[in-house]
Amino acid sequence: MKRPVRVLRRAQLDLLEIQAYLLRDDPAATTRLIDQLVAELERLATFSSRGARPRDERLRKAGYRYVVRGQYLIFYKVLRSYVRVYRVLHGRRMYRDLL
Repeated sequence: MKRPVRVLRRAQLDLLEIQAYLLRDDPAATTRLIDQLVAELERLATFSSRGARPRDERLRKAGYRYVVRGQYLIFYKVLRSYVRVYRVLHGRRMYRDLL
């Protein structure tokens, strides 16, 4: 079942921060990465249940899932009628405290 994807403001800011940080080193690679992350967000509309459940029990019980794109994790929840994206974070961050 296809569901609309709603990206919270915080996740939008995450994408902007990733872009701003990486642009300094390689603008072309940054554009490719942002395009890949946005494509991943769009795929959630069709394949919302494909994401993994976090190992952290609190996050798992709260219903979070995540997909990996490169070094980044996209955290989201599948709700009744749509997918809500909460954060886009580097995999080395202590994401438990950010969700």
